Amino acid sequence: MSYAKPYAGVKVLDLSQGIAGPYASALLSQQGADVIKVEPQRGDWMRPKGKDGPFGDMTPSFVIANLGKRSIVVDLKTTEGVAIVRQLAAEADIFMEGFRPGVIERLGLGYKTVADLNPRVIYLSVSGFGQEGPLRERPATDGVLQAFSGFMSANRGPDNIPHRAGVVIIDLATSLYNLQAMQAALWARQSAGEGCHIDNSLLRSAASFYNMSLASEHLLGAERPLGIYPSGIFATTDGFVNVICLHDHNFPVLCDILGLAEFRDHPDYKTVVQREERRPILEPAIREAMARQSSDYWCERLAAAGLLHERINTYSDFMAHPHPADSGALTWFEHPDVGTMPLANTAGVGPYDPDNPLHAPHLGEHTAAVLREHGYDAAQIDALIAQGIAGAPAA
Repeated sequence: MSYAKPYAGVKVLDLSQGIAGPYASALLSQQGADVIKVEPQRGDWMRPKGKDGPFGDMTPSFVIANLGKRSIVVDLKTTEGVAIVRQLAAEADIFMEGFRPGVIERLGLGYKTVADLNPRVIYLSVSGFGQEGPLRERPATDGVLQAFSGFMSANRGPDNIPHRAGVVIIDLATSLYNLQAMQAALWARQSAGEGCHIDNSLLRSAASFYNMSLASEHLLGAERPLGIYPSGIFATTDGFVNVICLHDHNFPVLCDILGLAEFRDHPDYKTVVQREERRPILEPAIREAMARQSSDYWCERLAAAGLLHERINTYSDFMAHPHPADSGALTWFEHPDVGTMPLANTAGVGPYDPDNPLHAPHLGEHTAAVLREHGYDAAQIDALIAQGIAGAPAA
């Protein structure tokens, strides 16, 4: 065991699809765990839908969420397929599933069944609305929970219309909460001596992620002052700049930069509450001033004055900037099927090791190898594949 690969020797059996489950196990894989990904014949739904995409049976998102894993195709609608997974589960440290509540029990792979086979197993169930409650069987995605949790209502643009975030923030938050829960369970198992059932959901993760916002709205109300104004995204001649006036004493400095002398020392604009009340007057003046010059022009002056700000970058802008790579936040690696890709150096996971390149598995790439490891001979493997109970990779 080492800090670079602290989970070497840990066996993970991952039946989840998408992002919320798979990205968590990918991070475990990057830290040394042996992750076996169990997929249906059609594959994880994050693989290309329908015909092969430009990267065969890969997509960029699938690659990032499945680095370092091994893929085995098993038909869980057959008795023989369930028997295969039970055999693998008997040796697993972690068992992950992402079915709707009740489905995994009907398949014969619920927590009680797996725990009877393997009392030390850490069993993670991740669902949309959770295992209990009136909405437990409702299908859910990141977008559904952004709407249900209140996030979209709070995420309004200048048009005052609720908007969905441009990234799957609840899926990703769920994945990270999954990761910390599994890590904590592995630690606790050392003294407890037995495994446990972890029930997580997009709903629980959304509530955890927004807990401060929920508390603020409950105690202060939905129409409370923002507390930081003027702040916002302002158009320039060639883009947008995010400006943040964090303290009252920042406002006169901003007025000097923008040439808004009429507001600088006016007694009606001294505090954030006053400025918020007079937003209909102040906001157009700031926007008109910002629109006269380029983003570079304003960023140079805002930086010289020590005011919080940043230009609005695209993802390509971010990747092209030298700082993410120089600071160790981002690295680049060569994936054999997709080509050169960016990879975040996740905190605690460690930098990417080019001498031990990561690979996201093709559908069923490791079916035969994993079955051999668990006692199946060549004839049995061939028979399982011929019957469609297990699946081999496409030619």
